[in-house]
Amino acid sequence: MSEKQFESFLVEQLINRCQSELKAGFRYQFKSPDGQNSRLLTDELLAHQTASITDIATELPFIQIGSVKLIPVLHADNEQGFTENYISRLRDMVAGQQGDFAQTALLIVHNSMLDTLINSAEDLAQPGKVWHPYTLKEQLKILINPLDKQRTVSETLLDLVYEQIVDNGGTAFGFNKLYSAILDGDLRFDELDLLQDSELKRPTENKEQIKNRVAENQRLHDRIAQITERFPGELVEKLGELDFGEKFIEEHFSEPGKWRETLELGACFEEQKKNRKAGLSLETEESGLTVDLTGRDKAATKAGKRERHLILALHQGEINADFELVFIGDAVDKDQIDIKDASEDKIKLSGINNAGGKRSRVKFSCNDITAPVFCFIRLNRENTGERYSFKIVILPASDFPLENIAHNFLVQVKQKKLLLQTDENKLRISDYSATAELEQPGQVFACADIGVIDFETMANESAEIGFTVKTNSYNLDFEVEGAVASDALSLPLLLDTERYPRLFDAGYFGVFNKSKNKIILDNQEVAPKGRRLTILQWEHQLVSEQLLYRHDEPDRNLTAAAFKLYPPLEQSYTALLTELHKRKCLPSLSGWDAQYIELVRQVVNAFTQATADIAENDVLSKEQRQLMQIGFAQFDGAEYVTPLHPIVLAYYLYLAEQMLADKQQAQSFADLPRITKERLNPQGLMPYLYHPKYEFSYVQAERDNSFWLQLVPQKDTSFSYVRKLVLEKATEFQAAFSMLFSCGPRAKLLINSVNNHDNTDLFMGLVDLVKDLKDKVPYIHVCLYDDELMYNEFDRFADMGKHEELKQRYELTKGKAKEYADLVVDLLRTRLTYSKFENANVAEQQYAHISFFRNNQRVERTDVDPAQELSGVVCHGLIAGEAAANKQDSYFTAFGLRGVDTTNLPHLQLAQQYNRLVKPAYKANEQHGKAKSTALAVNDSFRSLLERSYDSSIWTCIIDPKVTLDFFESSKDVVLIHYSDNYTNSTNYDAITLTKQTDLYRKVLERDEKGGHIEEFNAFNGEWLLKMITDNANERKAKRGIIGAYKYVNCLLAHSDITWVPLSVAEMIRVAGNIGLKISESDFSRTVQGYKQGAISDDVLFAGFKGDKLYLLPVEVKTGKRQTHSKGFLQALELKRYLTEDLLGKQDLAGLLYRGLFARQVLMQVEKYKLYNLYDENYFDELTAKREWWLQGEYQLGELTDYPKGFLFVNVEDGTFFDACYSEEQDILKIELPSGWLGDLIRQPLKNMLASASSETLFRVPAPYLLQPQTEVAVTQPYPAHTETEFRQAAEQPISATEQEVATEPASAEPAKTSDVPLKVLFGNDARTEQPLYWEPTNTARFMNTNTGIIGTMGTGKTQFTKAMITQLYRNQHNNVNSAPIGMLIFDYKSDYVDDAFISATDAKKYKLFKLPYNPLSLFGDTPMLPIHTAAGFSETMAKAYGLGPKQQLKLENLILEAYTAAGITPEDASTWHKPAPTIEDIWALFIAQEKVEEDSLYAALSKLARFKIFESIPENMTSLYELTTGITVIELAGYPSEIQNLVVALTLDLFYSQMQKRGKPDVQGDYRQITKMILVDEADNFMSQNFSSLRRILKEGREYGVGVVLSTQDITHFKTGENNYASYILTWVIHRVAEIRNADIKAIFNVDDKSEQENLMETIRKLEKHYSLYIDGKKTLTKMRDKAFWELLK
Repeated sequence: MSEKQFESFLVEQLINRCQSELKAGFRYQFKSPDGQNSRLLTDELLAHQTASITDIATELPFIQIGSVKLIPVLHADNEQGFTENYISRLRDMVAGQQGDFAQTALLIVHNSMLDTLINSAEDLAQPGKVWHPYTLKEQLKILINPLDKQRTVSETLLDLVYEQIVDNGGTAFGFNKLYSAILDGDLRFDELDLLQDSELKRPTENKEQIKNRVAENQRLHDRIAQITERFPGELVEKLGELDFGEKFIEEHFSEPGKWRETLELGACFEEQKKNRKAGLSLETEESGLTVDLTGRDKAATKAGKRERHLILALHQGEINADFELVFIGDAVDKDQIDIKDASEDKIKLSGINNAGGKRSRVKFSCNDITAPVFCFIRLNRENTGERYSFKIVILPASDFPLENIAHNFLVQVKQKKLLLQTDENKLRISDYSATAELEQPGQVFACADIGVIDFETMANESAEIGFTVKTNSYNLDFEVEGAVASDALSLPLLLDTERYPRLFDAGYFGVFNKSKNKIILDNQEVAPKGRRLTILQWEHQLVSEQLLYRHDEPDRNLTAAAFKLYPPLEQSYTALLTELHKRKCLPSLSGWDAQYIELVRQVVNAFTQATADIAENDVLSKEQRQLMQIGFAQFDGAEYVTPLHPIVLAYYLYLAEQMLADKQQAQSFADLPRITKERLNPQGLMPYLYHPKYEFSYVQAERDNSFWLQLVPQKDTSFSYVRKLVLEKATEFQAAFSMLFSCGPRAKLLINSVNNHDNTDLFMGLVDLVKDLKDKVPYIHVCLYDDELMYNEFDRFADMGKHEELKQRYELTKGKAKEYADLVVDLLRTRLTYSKFENANVAEQQYAHISFFRNNQRVERTDVDPAQELSGVVCHGLIAGEAAANKQDSYFTAFGLRGVDTTNLPHLQLAQQYNRLVKPAYKANEQHGKAKSTALAVNDSFRSLLERSYDSSIWTCIIDPKVTLDFFESSKDVVLIHYSDNYTNSTNYDAITLTKQTDLYRKVLERDEKGGHIEEFNAFNGEWLLKMITDNANERKAKRGIIGAYKYVNCLLAHSDITWVPLSVAEMIRVAGNIGLKISESDFSRTVQGYKQGAISDDVLFAGFKGDKLYLLPVEVKTGKRQTHSKGFLQALELKRYLTEDLLGKQDLAGLLYRGLFARQVLMQVEKYKLYNLYDENYFDELTAKREWWLQGEYQLGELTDYPKGFLFVNVEDGTFFDACYSEEQDILKIELPSGWLGDLIRQPLKNMLASASSETLFRVPAPYLLQPQTEVAVTQPYPAHTETEFRQAAEQPISATEQEVATEPASAEPAKTSDVPLKVLFGNDARTEQPLYWEPTNTARFMNTNTGIIGTMGTGKTQFTKAMITQLYRNQHNNVNSAPIGMLIFDYKSDYVDDAFISATDAKKYKLFKLPYNPLSLFGDTPMLPIHTAAGFSETMAKAYGLGPKQQLKLENLILEAYTAAGITPEDASTWHKPAPTIEDIWALFIAQEKVEEDSLYAALSKLARFKIFESIPENMTSLYELTTGITVIELAGYPSEIQNLVVALTLDLFYSQMQKRGKPDVQGDYRQITKMILVDEADNFMSQNFSSLRRILKEGREYGVGVVLSTQDITHFKTGENNYASYILTWVIHRVAEIRNADIKAIFNVDDKSEQENLMETIRKLEKHYSLYIDGKKTLTKMRDKAFWELLK
């Protein structure tokens, strides 16, 4: 860790930031958390002293800060500090500013609350000051290394520590540990009091996720620390409450304290997940005929519910008894049962019945019970969530009334006593009236003498209360402690998953004690509070007074007796209410045993029949109107639908029946997440009801008890989510357009509020913004537009004068906001301004950054027939919601059942009839009819006002749009950039954000030169456009990759007969960014399903619909370097497994609900795709035609025949990867595409791609992966996996139009004389895009030199390519700079360039090795002593060709010089150099004329040259080599020994080099350099190996003279020899297939060091097909090319 201490940082901040803030004469103070920190801080201050002053005999060091001498002093009652009295003296001296104390200020460091120190001194830790936690947090943030991969984690930890400091009233020293970690960049979680977390050490930018994870880490760490410190001897039990298993506890907690350094958060999550997924649970306890059983939980927690306390009381005369523990969900084994502390073995396990496998009945026998027997029974299971314990006492029959302790006892087995948890001070032990007072612990009271024990006095005097009760059969010891009443109860009881196993048992219900306002359930006292208690009190009144309609005016109440005209209805309601009264129960507290279910069914049937008898087209009678009042209530002026309402009863009756069936089969209801359970209410069956006063009311379920629904008049509707919406949009806008706010606090945020009336929620959103940003908040101006001016929240704020009132109203008195309350109020007053306008009085709105537009178009109630309205019913009405539809530009929202089969669904049948009757019942003279249900309608006349907001704002956020998405289809130039799904049971939207600034968002997509279609991004994920403005390059790249992937895979599926819908998995299982929604608020969220971590794909899911089956294909998307991506396979497989096994594939109630919700989400996605017109008009018809059926969730999952189970789509960024690769592993198809192709995928419209989908358009994907119509829809064997990577190449393509023009030129056509077009040679076409690939040898901007390497084994098309290249050079030479002709010299080793077709096409001249018309010994140039140089060069070449030794080489050199002399040429006299040079024959003649001729290698070389007459010997028949190579010149080398071939090439190149230098430089025009000559050495491998110097020199220097070299060979390795690396002079490469290739070869040619990229290239090169190559152009761009072949030019 860093050696720099936190105190140093504090002092540095003080000195650096307070140069102008400190004032002479002022007293400052800082309170540290303890004396130790006070001393350390003071020592550090003194270490920075400038000098000192003396007060009497006391030396006082000071620090010079600006113009002020700051004197730091420590308050302490020891020699290290100063006393309070002396500090008081110093305070006065500093205030006086006299003598040495002039320009001084005082800083008191202390840890006390003394007024002397605090009152007259300014606190340096107050808001805005240097040592305030917020100030320090911002300074610490600057210290975080911006390049650190854990930067975001550090920032999040910093924010978290700051919040803790504020919440706990801490000081700056709370940052101490984190400061050290920030400085050295080493986040040691254990030093920060956190569990180790490797997940957080991975790079991530999602601060919200990090914050949540760190908070969870901290909570778990603190709980573990508390347990290990307080209960070191009970770790198994206490840590078991955290769902840790024994093995886990043994592994991590056996060594005290070690867990702090080693325990991983991820390991904890995995352990908890494993243990919480309980397959087995306790259903009930049952007693035999001879015993009564009373049981209760230890506590209301999950762990507490797994510890049961039982009293078994034998009947009179019995000494033996049996009882059973009944478990459901799994089988119990005998060895899992452990009985302890059973006196004299009187309790024994008598058997286990596991019949059926889902229910286990564990039987025990109790024998010879004559006195109290205590025992402990434990069910030992590996999973902590399945581990139960039972503390039991068996009592003989007695006169003790056990019912008096049934609700508050616990069994203490070891102490052999009962513990009473009660806040009462008396206990009745018999019916006698006598009361006895407890006077001493252990006192005995006999039931035969005493009626009541009074222990109040003892309770006031002692903490321990104990006594013994003597019955007529035994003595029983008691201990008393205070009551532990809990409010841990979910209402209604029917939806309490903790009690789900017992909900349907006879006698299982909660008892409501009205006098105590408590509930007794499971023999536990529960104390409901607040709204929940109020609702239960209302419910109690309804039951006790048998009220079916309740009004604040009692004379308007209706009891069951008021419905005598409907005898079955009266009788059934009376029976139900009587039973509830008898049970002392309420509907919300009732279990649903068979009797209760039957009572409710009779009520529902009776009411259904009564309403069915109401004739259509009749006005309802008084009695019929009263009938429709049943189930309504008014309390304090508010109207409610009560649990006695027929619709409520019918709905929950159906739900209870489904839950009961589920319990008997799978018990899946117990595992439903909270968000899904909250959907289970009848609100959607009557979402709007006619109201005689307000026209209609909204029906909203009570959050605290969904058995109750509130009627909200339309005038009272509000949108509480607007507050959060305003905060989020303002924050997002500032982030997206940060440049607008870069000028500091003087920047201004402009907001328009349109039709928001009171503006309370909008104002509160701005208050939250100020609380978040504090003094960094910009100035804000709000323009308020309404139809008429009204007093609103902005006015209210302006008129309120008192700070305390403001703080109270705007929630600034609690939590961390309290710390900044004054600052926030001041900022609101100084930085928030507003203006007010009437809509009718302005032609346009003020310019704004954001407009919050509320659609205040008056909602009209209209009559509809539910049977004809679009349905929002899901899962047969278990989840029901209204649906919206567009009818002639009006938007209708209603309860509908169109297309829904209501057979055997009485709740839906009743809902349809009931909705039709409400208006006739409440409106005078209204006849009953089918079309009398309530719908809400709004037309689009608000469009013109909305247009004003579009025009004036960058963003327009429409609140409560009341319209469907197709409303925006006709709005031209408007883009939806964010829409929030409403995750209530409605299918509408809470808010939609739009912009008319379409160019801005198009530019976002055009960034990185990729382009794209706004519609395709927006339809797929509703928040992406909003995010992409601020996304970094990697985030944008990831989003683009996902868009490309879903479009590509969509095309693979295009030809199937299944309707495929791509879904954003991030939206579905994570719900990222939806307004008002958290990750925990999605039914499919991994979090709510119990997963804390683990690999899973969150990219794309294809949902396919056909017949009655749903098909799932996950797509995991990766972008980056090519690698195995093993995690990607796991992620795709896990997504499919998760959806199939955990959600949609379950054959139980939970599975049904998930399938219905999933279908609803898919259908909402379909509406988005329709809005943006991404698919053909009829694409979704087959799916939407069965819309209502799919929503019921009755479909099953299918598997595709012979097809992968998912996809791994990889955008490979390797520069060496440029072709599609397809492989299958673990049933997942891995699709690898070069990332450069992604732009094409994104730019092409999806419609076009689908229409043309084929193997060719999809980069040669193998045909089996193009999904065809499925003939069988059943689970089949998966597509066989390929163990090796398959590399697919494109086949030969037809010649493009451009190429045809070249190809159809007459073979013998003469090249044109002049042209302004640069010289280009068509090398071929991009194998994927068919784009032509040109070689531009004159263009120095693209090709620095014209040297080219061509590689490939025989039969790869190498020669065809080279001949096409030469032919085009010849034909297009008129495009050379100044139209200069190009001479081409070809050394043809295999007679490939002498066929008639090539000669005819190029007008080539061909020469065999006989009397070649040039002389290798001719002299060119003006180099001094040129004959000597020429002789030396010739000798060197001969030496290399024939392996001559030094002496032989010197002899040959002397012979040549002798021949020059004989020809009259002398090295010193340049004037003689023009004479005819000696020939090879002359040299041979001189050699033969020697006195002694040795027949050595020199003899062999010269004799072959002379005898074969390779070179012309008559000077008149000779010409300059440069002149000879005008046009195409082919020297045919075939048929000669290799040494002769190489010698001829070498001697010719020697001569060429000397003549090249003599000719001088070519013409240059701008970037274009003229080409004069090209040399082609075909099959150059043998030649290059000889290391002839002329080749290297021409390669190196040729570009300066307009000369280029083409080297063609069969192997990459030929370009590098021991002496030369020819590849270093070559920039352009054309590489065909080669047989052998090594990493070193790849590195040499491609300059690639990365091993994986080398492997990519080697694999690609080995698999190249004929006429395909890798083309590397002058800019080192690598492209797979389909060659231009010579035969194509001749077509």
